[in-house]
Amino acid sequence: MIDYTASEAEIAFVLKHIGRPDRLPDWSDDLADDLIPALGKFINAEISPLDLIGDEVGAKLEDGRVKMPPEMVAAYDRYRQAGWTGLTAPEDFGGQELPHIFGAVLADMLAGACISYEMVLSLAQGCIRTLTACGSDDQKARYLPQLISGEWMASMCLTEPDAGSDLGLIKTIATRDEDGYALSGTKIFISGGDHDYTDNVLHLVLARTPDAPAGVRGLSLFACPATLPDGTRNTVQTVRIEEKMGMHGSPTCQMAFDGARAELLGTIGQGLAAMFTMMNAERLDVSLQAVGQMDAAFQRSRSHASARRQGTTAGETAMITQHGDVQRMLLDIYAHTMGCRAMVYRTFVDMDLGADQGLLDILTPTCKAFATDAVNIASSQAVQIHGGYGFCKEYRVEQIMRDARIMAIYEGTNGVLATGLGRLCFHNGQCVAAGTV
Repeated sequence: MIDYTASEAEIAFVLKHIGRPDRLPDWSDDLADDLIPALGKFINAEISPLDLIGDEVGAKLEDGRVKMPPEMVAAYDRYRQAGWTGLTAPEDFGGQELPHIFGAVLADMLAGACISYEMVLSLAQGCIRTLTACGSDDQKARYLPQLISGEWMASMCLTEPDAGSDLGLIKTIATRDEDGYALSGTKIFISGGDHDYTDNVLHLVLARTPDAPAGVRGLSLFACPATLPDGTRNTVQTVRIEEKMGMHGSPTCQMAFDGARAELLGTIGQGLAAMFTMMNAERLDVSLQAVGQMDAAFQRSRSHASARRQGTTAGETAMITQHGDVQRMLLDIYAHTMGCRAMVYRTFVDMDLGADQGLLDILTPTCKAFATDAVNIASSQAVQIHGGYGFCKEYRVEQIMRDARIMAIYEGTNGVLATGLGRLCFHNGQCVAAGTV
């Protein structure tokens, strides 16, 4: 059993030679050379040891609030104090405003070290992008500094019991009153919906006003803080946390909104378009989750295979790395790790360069679907390399298999993404051709 160690050399190679961030204005190789080892040092020391704790202890619902393992809470305080929460956020609101590719490197390492931890932390970054794109000046001033400093976290509240992939079926109602809006309804499968990492969670909620048309055109986006400005708790209740196959250290909540105070983000009826700013950010983040978990699977498999002896070669007991089938599986995991990392890093750099949105609309779901399918194959291969030991919890490749399974489902199932991508390519062929020449 080994903890993940940040793959600094491989990350730096892919970043510089495939991502090609030197195309960015004011890019500094020296900064990258300093930042990658600093990130790696922090991740290895502070985050990697949390993975087993998150899996075995996990999130607990106590007296209506979600409690996280104290080791994970303490590590978040150190993470926030180190300034990692504002790495790519706008400088005007307290961030460092570095290129988003640096955020990708951070997410890659976090996901390899502790996927449950990365999942919860990533939501604030998506919320920051959404507020930056859709929020009013007043909303940015009130919300962004707390999110960027890490004083607050965020959640994305879309899914309902009868509205999963089909968001047009959302029933949560936002009723206008003198104080803004009151939200009423139930949301399920809300990652990071409640926890004690921070005192406040800003929920971004898709809902419809009473007179809104049916379907997605009737959806609007609302900001709903768990704690109100006067310090009282909003009427948002965590009803339960799901008992999941994996990702035990990421609280997945069922949330009840009972007249909860909220305010409109953007304009009425444009909620889905606004939310897709966050959704697309999360889809790229899930791609990085897959990369990080493939990296962890490779590290554990290589370590085991380099020490395990079975069979003979030239009359001597052989390491299983000398067997062709094991070599094939190790190389397959490594190739998919590096290939998916290259694909996602390149997309991040293109995004920072302001690439055509039509091209990004194709690259984003492609990265998500391909990488998350690949990690499910890689985790199975990691178990196979370990043989019977892989089926035992002690060696922690079965954990990767459990944690990774959700990635092909959340933030848009891969089948739905494939259908949408095919439709997009068919209707937007000129953009595809132009972007791939």
